Amino acid sequence: MRRTPVVLALALALGLSGCAAKVVGSPVAAGGATSAPSTTASGKPSASGKPTSSGTAKPSATSAAPSGTQSTGKVKIGTRKKSTGPDACGLVTPEDAKVAVGAARVGEPGCILSTEEPYVVVLVLVTFSDFEGQAREFEIGGNTAYEIKDDADCSVIVMLTDDPDEITPALKVDVTPVDEGLDTCKIAVALATKGFERLPNA
Repeated sequence: MRRTPVVLALALALGLSGCAAKVVGSPVAAGGATSAPSTTASGKPSASGKPTSSGTAKPSATSAAPSGTQSTGKVKIGTRKKSTGPDACGLVTPEDAKVAVGAARVGEPGCILSTEEPYVVVLVLVTFSDFEGQAREFEIGGNTAYEIKDDADCSVIVMLTDDPDEITPALKVDVTPVDEGLDTCKIAVALATKGFERLPNA
């Protein structure tokens, strides 16, 4: 049975949410980090040990996270990439998606790719570095990257620059399965790596 309407509906939902939503999150360092006391804006420990402010979690080149269960907040850039100008829709090819997913067939090129047998939707963006939930921090090409798992879906964000004034400092690959039993994070990491390699160096 063809599932084209389902795939198109998922692609539309992913595209709209990926372009419109600015979300919050807390990167989590890989491995077993120990917790540290929270600090105020002055850098002194707060009386409660809890964060003194809330807001969007955005990786920063200089800020420190309030807890050891989170990232250090420092972005590592081993290879600075251009985050403005490149067309994200050509960074991951249909063949890349077919190989990473292990699919029998794949759709047309674009920012939204779909595969069949198994059915998977992939969204590729150069976008904000914000995210929701906790993330596994690692590196792609020497740059800080974040893996965010949400049920069966997985997103990988790769930092392209540590410039705090850059509006779209990250490459993001979202993988949403229609079929069950897929390692979507493995697929997302493979495709984010391909996209990162194709971005021109800054």
